[in-house]
Amino acid sequence: MNILIIGNGFDLAHGLPTKYGDFLDFCETVRRIYTYSGDVSKKDYIHRNINDWEINDDIKNLLLEDFDKRDCKQNFNDDCTYDLKVTISNKILNEFYTHIDKNTWLEYFLQCRSSIGGNWIDFEKEISKVIQVLDEAINVTKSGKELREMLKGKHKILLDVHKASKGSMQKAFKDDTTLNDFAMFLDTELGRLVRALEIYIVEFVGRIPVIEKNVDIEKLNLDHVLSFNYSDTYERIYSKGKEVKCDYIHGKADISKNVNTSNLVLGIDEYLDDDKKDKELELLSFKKFYQRIYKSTGNRYLEWVDEIKDGYANYLKPHSISDEVEYPGHNLYIFGHSLDITDQDVLKMFICNENVQTKIFYYRKSQEDKTELGKLIRNLILIMGQEELIRRTGGGHKTIEFVPQTVK
Repeated sequence: MNILIIGNGFDLAHGLPTKYGDFLDFCETVRRIYTYSGDVSKKDYIHRNINDWEINDDIKNLLLEDFDKRDCKQNFNDDCTYDLKVTISNKILNEFYTHIDKNTWLEYFLQCRSSIGGNWIDFEKEISKVIQVLDEAINVTKSGKELREMLKGKHKILLDVHKASKGSMQKAFKDDTTLNDFAMFLDTELGRLVRALEIYIVEFVGRIPVIEKNVDIEKLNLDHVLSFNYSDTYERIYSKGKEVKCDYIHGKADISKNVNTSNLVLGIDEYLDDDKKDKELELLSFKKFYQRIYKSTGNRYLEWVDEIKDGYANYLKPHSISDEVEYPGHNLYIFGHSLDITDQDVLKMFICNENVQTKIFYYRKSQEDKTELGKLIRNLILIMGQEELIRRTGGGHKTIEFVPQTVK
């Protein structure tokens, strides 16, 4: 088999705005379209804001068109204030706005985005931080203690999330029951945000034409692709006329879904100790492994892993001299994946096989740049340890090679 594993860097290499910061910017812009009044000064402001936005022109043009066609009505109240009702003919954008309007997670990330890294893994780590603090708060109240006995920094996180809810859960932090209610509320809010992301990926990012194929990817003769992305970028650009099996481990964005049927996985990794993780299940719905099972996301890759392992085990069995046993070798290519330890279970299934030759493409800004290479090596050490990495990158048992991406 020739297998390609791709992460968000794959979409970025094709010029697609799929960083979580791009998504947050999109949310902010859409929110302005639905909440800014129709007077001339505000209209000019929106136009300047969208035109100055550093994002794909196709997305800008779509939003500008929707903005210019919107219908604004001001319903005045007795106290001289008014309620703004905005109507837009784009039903998809209307659905998108319903999911980001007063969304607690979106508000929270907009508040703290300057202190978070720029990758989706940083986004997930921030969710994990919130959930772990909430978990501790639940346990504190269960023991009969006051929440103020928690560390000041952790208590602030709770208050920041509560503030982001804009009063939606005023009684959230009073006792064990309401903390669990707040956890359920945050789960619902995350589902709304995930559906908004799904719409963004399909209806906006997915409509951007990719002019040039990546030269490193185009020359690979692939038959299997394991994607950690929600987008269908590989299928859209490269798999036409080819029989390539694609598996979406975190789900595939589908506009025909809704907030209840979306199968996109956006959550956190297990943080509890072995003696707790199978017992303390209050916040289970936020964890990736649970979401993968609950949402029935792609797991065909497990069949590929079985084929790799079973073939090698059979090769090692004693055979008669007359038997012609072919060496079951496989090629693995990794492109645009950070090799973060959060995905170590899946990555090790593929990389840590004696009959798999792995080529890891790394991004570079110039011919001499090795910044990303250093990060990948560090992450692989966390995944498999120094000795195993040394053995696999040199000597007679070399199975891993780092390949610089082609710089135009």
